[in-house]
Amino acid sequence: MAEHKRGGAFFLTLFGLIGLLFIAILAMTYYFARKANPVMLDDQGRPRQSRLS
Repeated sequence: MAEHKRGGAFFLTLFGLIGLLFIAILAMTYYFARKANPVMLDDQGRPRQSRLS
């Protein structure tokens, strides 16, 4: 029962850093997607008229 955890802290830190990197990538993707202003095109490649304007 007195087994030692060898390398457990290293792997926990590594997985934590990978998780933080993943969350940072998701946050930056969300930021740039909100910043973009896409234009919807119809079948002929012309911009569609939006209902809001």
